[in-house]
Amino acid sequence: MQQERTAVQTGNPAPSPTTQQRILVVEDDPTLSRILAYSLQQRGYSVWTASEGRQAIMLARTVRPDLIVLDLMLPGIDGRDVCRLIRKWLSAPILVLTARDSEDDIVALFQAGADDYVTKPFRTRELFARIEALLRRWGDSSPGNVLTAGTLVIFRDEHRVVYRGREIRLAPREFALLAALVERAGRVCTRQELLDLVWGRDIVDLRNVDVHVHRIREALGGEAEGGRLIQTVHGIGYRFVPEMRTEDVLSEDEEGETHG
Repeated sequence: MQQERTAVQTGNPAPSPTTQQRILVVEDDPTLSRILAYSLQQRGYSVWTASEGRQAIMLARTVRPDLIVLDLMLPGIDGRDVCRLIRKWLSAPILVLTARDSEDDIVALFQAGADDYVTKPFRTRELFARIEALLRRWGDSSPGNVLTAGTLVIFRDEHRVVYRGREIRLAPREFALLAALVERAGRVCTRQELLDLVWGRDIVDLRNVDVHVHRIREALGGEAEGGRLIQTVHGIGYRFVPEMRTEDVLSEDEEGETHG
């Protein structure tokens, strides 16, 4: 499993959680998977990775990606079958990575539900250009209904939160508070501001914010882990800092020609 670490604020602000698009990379080669994930994150996407078919199907159902990059040769369920199964209920574009380039193989990919393909070995610039073209073509069907911040995804219409690929159960007020923090990721929100946003005129006790933040942190994995995402700014309030899926060190030189 990829190493997780918390995003650090730098001179260049992170993409807004309301505009980050979600990409699922399904690739059993760990080196290639890391390179693709890192490069896509550098381009402002929120990236999820799977190394085999069943995991890919599970993540596709949970995260609802805006696009899937799918390797054809996978252990367990074949990539073509993964594509066919996902296409039954997900309309997002699927781009297939394949070493097979015969006419019959390509026709079979499109019949399984693929929208485009790239043959291995490939150049990452071409791959990213195809990804961007597919996303432009499909567009963002629900820009205000899904908030994405690193490994955290909030589905407003479904009242659903996914963190690191697993569902998080939150009460309505906790859900609203987390969404308010994620919408303002990176900046400090005062307790009074959060109280006004979530409770309106119903509650005037600022301690209600502290109690609900504690409950959200517990749901995210406990005070230590949740406290890294929802940071306390003493005497002021709270700040949400997204956790990103990135490797500690990956050379930009790895973005040249990639062989599968």
